[in-house]
Amino acid sequence: RLLYLLCQFVDVISSTFSARVTLFLDDLQWADAASIEAVHNLLITASIASTSLQDTRFFFLGCCREGEINGGHPVWKLLTNLERASVGCTNIKLDLMDEHTINTMVSETLSLFPRLTRSLSSVIYHKTKGNPLFVSRLMLSLSKKGLLRPSLSRGRWEWEKEKIECRNLPTDVAMFLNDSIRELPESVQSSLCILSCFGASANVSFIEILERALQKNIRDDLDVAVAKGLLDKIGVEYRFSHDRIQEATYNMMEDRVRRLFHFTYGLSLASLSVEEECDGILFVAVNQLNLGGPATVQDPSQSFTVAGMNLRAGKNAMEMSDFKTALSYLNHGISFLRDRHWENHYDLSLELFEVAAKCALSNGDHNRVSLLFEQVSEVAHSFEDKLEVTYACICSLLNSSCLGDALTKGLYVLNELGIVLSGDLEALLMETKSMLAEYSDEQLLSLPVMTDRTKLMAMKILSRTQTCLLHTNPKSQPKATLHMVQYSLRHGMSGLSSFALILYGSFLACLGDIPAGYRYVKIAIRLAEKLNARSNMCEVLALGSQVMGYVEPLQSINDVMVRSHEYGLAVGSISNAMLSRVMNIVCAFWSGKQLSHVKSTVDDTLRLMASHSTLVWILQTLPLYRTVLAMIGNVDDVPIILGSRSDIETEKERKMSETNLHLLKVVHFNKLYVGFMFRRYDDVKQLAVAYDAIASLPFSSILISHCMHVFYGGLINFWIARKTMDVIWFDRGEKAIEKMRSYADCSSWNFQNKLLLLQAEQCFYLEDFESAKRFYDAAILSAQEHKFVHEEALACELAGHFMLESGEGRSSLSYFLLAQKKYREWGAYAKEESMNTYIKEQFGNSKLTSKINISPSIPTEQDPRKRRAS
Repeated sequence: RLLYLLCQFVDVISSTFSARVTLFLDDLQWADAASIEAVHNLLITASIASTSLQDTRFFFLGCCREGEINGGHPVWKLLTNLERASVGCTNIKLDLMDEHTINTMVSETLSLFPRLTRSLSSVIYHKTKGNPLFVSRLMLSLSKKGLLRPSLSRGRWEWEKEKIECRNLPTDVAMFLNDSIRELPESVQSSLCILSCFGASANVSFIEILERALQKNIRDDLDVAVAKGLLDKIGVEYRFSHDRIQEATYNMMEDRVRRLFHFTYGLSLASLSVEEECDGILFVAVNQLNLGGPATVQDPSQSFTVAGMNLRAGKNAMEMSDFKTALSYLNHGISFLRDRHWENHYDLSLELFEVAAKCALSNGDHNRVSLLFEQVSEVAHSFEDKLEVTYACICSLLNSSCLGDALTKGLYVLNELGIVLSGDLEALLMETKSMLAEYSDEQLLSLPVMTDRTKLMAMKILSRTQTCLLHTNPKSQPKATLHMVQYSLRHGMSGLSSFALILYGSFLACLGDIPAGYRYVKIAIRLAEKLNARSNMCEVLALGSQVMGYVEPLQSINDVMVRSHEYGLAVGSISNAMLSRVMNIVCAFWSGKQLSHVKSTVDDTLRLMASHSTLVWILQTLPLYRTVLAMIGNVDDVPIILGSRSDIETEKERKMSETNLHLLKVVHFNKLYVGFMFRRYDDVKQLAVAYDAIASLPFSSILISHCMHVFYGGLINFWIARKTMDVIWFDRGEKAIEKMRSYADCSSWNFQNKLLLLQAEQCFYLEDFESAKRFYDAAILSAQEHKFVHEEALACELAGHFMLESGEGRSSLSYFLLAQKKYREWGAYAKEESMNTYIKEQFGNSKLTSKINISPSIPTEQDPRKRRAS
């Protein structure tokens, strides 16, 4: 959420002013992963928003020490990712200064002609080897020693070359700085060491806090260092003049002493944070304690105090959506726990492990989740004490696409809690409907709140179990949904109750009762808002939007899914955030958004999924991504996912789709769609036979993509029926019309044009050419009015094929040309080129461009009983 808001903020600022927004960061070798991730997101967002390098409104400049950036460093990964994303990047290597450059610098500094300073510059160059920091510090040192001094009589600077040459200097700048620091009074050295433990700078207010915590006067000593040129005081901030000075000061202390100082400073600040109830001081204190490490603990009781403080800091970081930092605190907290901590500090240990498992899940660290789960499982006092880490483990397995293992664990836990997913589905549905019938909408919203921790955990396990069933055994998924609804009605409402009602509404819509399903979606959203169920709002909006897409304009649903994604990121529910991104991408594609925008969104999403190891959603995204690439055409800049280019299907994917029925359906449909769009009849017929067997499998949740399966499946069936004269294909097409008619009754905006195009193909098969033409024209007009440019293009193309086969070549060319224009408008350049080739084959160099006369009237449906003659 924070990254998203930062990117939006920079985008707004950069759009407001003509000058580019420039961000400069120095010393990137010390940057943490979170900071580099922020830079990466800013650059990717700016790249997507710009059409060319000259149009880019955001510019980033970063400096780092080359020798300290290796293959595992965040900066190295940033550069690699930017190259893959085709973001313009230039590397500039700064060498040491040569003798001529140093002479220019000395000449300008001393306001003397270069020929006069050449002797001094030569000595400085050989002493410093051209290191800029060494040069500036040496000149200051020479001035203080009187070897470089102003002459009042001569009115210029003068120096003693022989004495400078004879002076023994360290060969390394760090050693030179050490010598300079050791010349200071001991109290000043001590204060500089204290400051170096907290980084490169600190403001006066923090120095005052340090003085209270350590009961030591620090500011006077720092002012002395300012006078000596080792520190700069800019406003209310003390800052080391150079990072090398801070590094030299810090390294003056032995490692053991440094750690002890860190721990001592941390304890002092920790006491102050408790007294003043300041979370800002808490973070600083805990960072110092963790830099000290468990080895510096002298009193065993301090270990558990520090562990508790890390737990508190981790929770605070989670509230700010910083889950990487939170996990770092929690892991440090666990490291401070002593032997026999499960016996002596059970509650603290259990909570640390539970929260750490949740954070590790949010960060996609599945190995860490597994380790925490195994440890808690061995020592937990009760089954209930295992539930939190077990839930995290189930979610981790689900995200890793280990669906069978996740389902086994989920069913085991539910059985232990007395919830058995068995019995007749129809009876369970009737029982649930009967229970709900006793409540009005307002009464449902006013039911008591569920507070029992075990029952709340049962709802969580049920929610993940139904997700596993959706992918592995869709027929049984509604049982988990119905149990969640009944459990809520018996034991009280919770955030997950709103999710249960969303699933229930989706199930009713899948059964054909879309108005009832839509009603429960609206109730569920109101319930989540009333309970302030932020942790569940992501799923509620994501799945609710799928039902809303059958009632409300499809283009408006994208905003709902953006909100859903933001909620997921805010609460650390990465899996659900990725779910909402997948659904957002699907909705964007089928609502006709510009394909280049869809591709950029998927590129960014796949990288995000890979960084969080959400394999299950990567697999769901790749088939549609390849469809987008097929429509756009030759594209080189694709992410590397699962160890290979994301535009190439891997053997690993094929194996996983064999056990994931939902994924299998998605994969087959996208291949079928691409074959149909590029008119590959033989491939389409073969795929259609295989797809029909998969499509007949029961699915108990309605998705926006399902209506597209019906729509394109119907068009394909009519096409094959015309080619084969097999009535079975025609009957399947008619079933698609009946299904689409039920959808159009709920939303004419989304489905009228689709119904009309199916009816046009039906009439084409029946050789009712007059009605077919009216239906084609009406479908084109409806798609245009409802902003579905891709379906307007398709309707024009199919109308062109109809006209061509009907012997109206001139009219067919006009339709084809309009289709070509609309495909180009959509960004489907490969499809446009395919049509261009087809037009040349059919019409040669004909330049006929007569206009299409599209009637605004919607024709009535014709009697389909008349069969086409052989």
